[in-house]
Amino acid sequence: MTAESDRLDVTPRDHRPHRGTFLTDMTDSQPTPASRPFAIDVHAHVIVPSVYAETKPHSLFARAEADPSLSPDQKAAVVARNDDIARRMADVSERLAAMDRTGVAVQVLSASLVHQCSWFAAPEESLAIEKRNNDAIAEIVKSAPHRFAGLGGVPLHAPDLAVAELERCVATLGLKGVQISSRVRDKEIGDPSLRPFWAKAEALGAVVYVHPSGNPDPRLAPYMMWNSLGQSIEETFAIASLFYEGVLDAFPDLRICISHGGGYMPFYTGRVTRNYIEKPATRRNMTKPPTDYLRMLHYDSCVYDPRALEILIETVGADRVLLGSDYPVGDPRPTEFISSAEFLTDAEKSAILAGNAARLYGITTATT
Repeated sequence: MTAESDRLDVTPRDHRPHRGTFLTDMTDSQPTPASRPFAIDVHAHVIVPSVYAETKPHSLFARAEADPSLSPDQKAAVVARNDDIARRMADVSERLAAMDRTGVAVQVLSASLVHQCSWFAAPEESLAIEKRNNDAIAEIVKSAPHRFAGLGGVPLHAPDLAVAELERCVATLGLKGVQISSRVRDKEIGDPSLRPFWAKAEALGAVVYVHPSGNPDPRLAPYMMWNSLGQSIEETFAIASLFYEGVLDAFPDLRICISHGGGYMPFYTGRVTRNYIEKPATRRNMTKPPTDYLRMLHYDSCVYDPRALEILIETVGADRVLLGSDYPVGDPRPTEFISSAEFLTDAEKSAILAGNAARLYGITTATT
C-alpha cells in the first residue's frame, strides 16, 4: 500500500540543420497531432515527494545548491530551478499535457536517480525507500495504463534484497523491470557479487535500464560538469564493466538499455578495440570484440545532436535505439529529433519512435 504522502495527483487536466534538427534549432512550433507518429518515450523521470525529502541531502542536486562558489543570486536561481524540476516530475497532469504536445503516446516511468538514489542507506532502509517509490510508480501506471509503463528500483548494494524486490516489481506490481545506477557504491555493475541480480533479471525477462545517479568526482563539481560530462563517463564505465567482467557472456539474454545513447562508449570504440586486439589481458573475460557486445545492448536517443545519433546508429544498428526524452529536463522535441533525421529511413524512424520499445518492454497496443 502506498503511503498517503507518496500519492501523486493522477487526475488529468480538462534552423541550422545537419541531417536532422539540433536541440538549439528547435522552436515552439509543433506538428499537428494528426501528423505525429505513435511514440514511446523510455526515458521519463518521476519524483515521489516524500521519498525525495529523504534522499535529497545525499544527492548531487543538494551539492549543487550548496556550491560555495555561487553568488546569492546564482544560488537562488539554482534552488528555484531544482524545485521546479521536482514539481514537474511529481505532477502527472502536467506530464500528460507535455506528452500530448510532443506526440508521446506512452512514457516508461523511472525515478530520477540524481534525486532519489538510495544507495547511501543501509540495506533494509534502502529497500524501504525503493518499495515506496515502486508502489507510487505502479499507482501512476495503474491510473492510466494506456499512457504509462513503469520501472522500479532496487537496493543493488544488497543483492539478495535486490533480487526479491526485482521479482516483486515484475510479478506483483506489473512493472517492466528496474532501473539501476551505473555503479553500486564502490563497485561496478559487472562485479561478481551482483551475478544473482543479473541472473534473476534474465530469468524474468525484465528490462534493466542503466541511468547514472551522478559522478561525485570533485573535478566534475564546477559548472555542473557532473551532469554535462559525468553522466556520459558513468555510462561508459557501466558498458565497459558489463563486457570486461563477463556479464554479457554469462547472461546473453539480458534486456539492458543504457541512457543517453550509451555515454561516450559507442563513439570511441576504436581505442577499446585496439586494446582488445593488442593486449590479451583486456579480453580475458571476453569471447568477442567490444562492438559485438555493444550490439547486445539497447540505448535511448537522448543525445541532442543528430551527428551523435547517426554515429550511434552506425555503431549499434537502428534496431537497438529507442526514443528517450529525459523528461522533463531533456529534449523538448524528442519525436521531432527522430522524425527530422534525414539519414534514417521511414522504417527506422518508426522502429526508434515506438517499435523497438514495444518489443523490448512488451508494450502492446493497437496503435503499434
